[in-house]
Amino acid sequence: MSIPRVICVGHTSLDRVFRVTAWTTGSAKIRAKSFRESGGGMAANAASAIAMLGGSVEFWGPAGDDRIATIMADELTRLGVDAGGVQRIPGTESSHSAILVDDAGERLIIGMRGDALASDGAWLPIERIEFAGAVLADVRWPAGARRALAAAREWGVPAILDADVAEPDVLRELVGLADHAVFSEPGLALFGPADAPIEVSLRAAIDCGARNAIVTRGADGAVWMTAGDEHARHRPALAVDRVVDTTGAGDVFHGAYALRIAEGAALDDAVRFAITAASLKCREAGARTAPTRARVEAAIA
Repeated sequence: MSIPRVICVGHTSLDRVFRVTAWTTGSAKIRAKSFRESGGGMAANAASAIAMLGGSVEFWGPAGDDRIATIMADELTRLGVDAGGVQRIPGTESSHSAILVDDAGERLIIGMRGDALASDGAWLPIERIEFAGAVLADVRWPAGARRALAAAREWGVPAILDADVAEPDVLRELVGLADHAVFSEPGLALFGPADAPIEVSLRAAIDCGARNAIVTRGADGAVWMTAGDEHARHRPALAVDRVVDTTGAGDVFHGAYALRIAEGAALDDAVRFAITAASLKCREAGARTAPTRARVEAAIA
């Protein structure tokens, strides 16, 4: 039996990460304890997590016509991701970020959004989606997400949206194309009615067209609803004795969730697997770190 492949569509960037004791407001000079350069971007991080969890995955997304694109594609390949879908757009710049991580594991991200994301995605090999186990798209590249989610719906392939912060109109459109809308808390706050309870906002996502609506809540785990549910359900995060770095934990959740959905897991099982993987990731530094599948399954057991 072949291993189902997940296609991740969206943003890739290069992160330059500085570990500091803390950051301050106002003008200041802060001494860094360490520096690391690694790939970032929501869909690209999720793809890396899937590979580290033992899944089969490919990444599709635009990058600039620059040195950063080479670094990003090479790292994805090294981590086990099929990076043939990294498309260099002539005359454009790749995305890159500076990230501060403090002693509590919290982070401050300063991002430069590359103009390669203006690509219309006409070059995407959409026909490959018919044979995928699942498609995961992020909101950072709406044109690509729109094409990929619509194609997945057409062919009956699970369509998963990483619904982070975006323009409200973009969020509404993409949520309506998704079988699984997986929100960050800020993304859900932008999508739902102002100051609405979580359950009301999740139900609004289902009314918009999503079949399942989930919100990740960091240390508080995740809350989710399925079309037809009367009430939302909640699962807490795995207790972590020492948080090293939360950067990319949400991306690990999305990748782990997409992997289990591609494998045909029930929604509750996919959420539990994803929460556990994201919790374990917080023990490791870097956005491109994820636990092995064996570690996740041992923690669940």
